[in-house]
Amino acid sequence: MTNQTVATFPGRPFTAALLALFFFSMNAAFADEHEHEKVDVAMATIQGCADEGIVGSALLHEAASDEGIKQVEIYMLVRGLSDGDHAVHIHETAACEPCTAAGGHHDPGPHGKSTPDAPDFNHPFHMGDLVNLSVQNGIGEMRTSTNRVTLSPGRLSIFDEDGSAFIIHTEKDTYCDHEDELEGGCAGGSRDACGIIRPM
Repeated sequence: MTNQTVATFPGRPFTAALLALFFFSMNAAFADEHEHEKVDVAMATIQGCADEGIVGSALLHEAASDEGIKQVEIYMLVRGLSDGDHAVHIHETAACEPCTAAGGHHDPGPHGKSTPDAPDFNHPFHMGDLVNLSVQNGIGEMRTSTNRVTLSPGRLSIFDEDGSAFIIHTEKDTYCDHEDELEGGCAGGSRDACGIIRPM
């Protein structure tokens, strides 16, 4: 699918096209290996934090590998962002109004909360840390996979008691890794867009 084709989809058709593309690609990828396995799928509708022109969708698909490791495939398509790379993370709370309500990066466990006694030095190794979204001509597309999170129940599930959301940041993630306090903005800085992740 070219940028020109994607850009012609306004509103719901844009989301419908994304859904069709995602399921086509995911079915092709998993048909042989996981034909008889239960499939877990989730999606998020992306909206700008301040700019109503930022819209998009993200779809997630979980399947187990031959070794039983749960792998989550993520496909995201967004329009209206500035060209360049934008940091994308799964954040710890299913809330987008305002976008700061999504909290910090999803990272269950003793290091998952940043406190004065336990500063947040774990980036880029939070469970919710993902790759950058690349935007060209106002259209951003990201395909990635992770075994750091699950859709199904368990300690890494993004569907814990308060859910989870995607946050897309203004700048790129430089994947900063420090032994002390992280440099400001190295994980993407301000929040441009948010989308609550919901099971399908």
